[in-house]
Amino acid sequence: MPRKSGTKTTAVYIVRASDAPWGDYGHILVHGMTGHLGRLDGRLQLERTGPFIPPTTHPGGRDIVLTDWAKRLLETSLAGLHFRSVSLAKIVHLDWRRWDPSAPEPAEYPQSGEPEDYILERKHDESLADEMGPVWELRPDIDPAIQDRGKFVVSAYRGQPLVRASELGGYSFVSAAMRDALERVGRPWIEFRPA
Repeated sequence: MPRKSGTKTTAVYIVRASDAPWGDYGHILVHGMTGHLGRLDGRLQLERTGPFIPPTTHPGGRDIVLTDWAKRLLETSLAGLHFRSVSLAKIVHLDWRRWDPSAPEPAEYPQSGEPEDYILERKHDESLADEMGPVWELRPDIDPAIQDRGKFVVSAYRGQPLVRASELGGYSFVSAAMRDALERVGRPWIEFRPA
């Protein structure tokens, strides 16, 4: 939703995970999970497949996780961003990129049939986690007034590149400049819609 400031209009967007092949199964493979273990010493604990990790992912429905390469590019694009290292708590080997993304179903299902079990049924591979390198959380500003009953509150927006109503939930709202920077590093893994 554009915010009018005098004669200037500022666009604000909601960032979210893009649709993945195979529904929830693809979402887990592409984005992994951050909500299952909670935080450890303030850091997200990422559980995901490897060796591939997209430069920008959106696990947990609210978190924005970046590879080291994506973090460096964002740092050169915008000032005032905040990052925190992510713990690679459980990284499992599953190279799903060899599967046909146009197929109606994934090439393999977890034994239980639950998408999360692509990760939970496998063992952590420390050497694979090392190979993936550092991973970062893009930290939002927290402003409880920015969202009310699921709607963006225009009058509360102060121009932050990334803002969310709560650490635990709510939409991630981004400025137009932040959207542009994330699109450069994150397409096709994340997408945006006007707030």
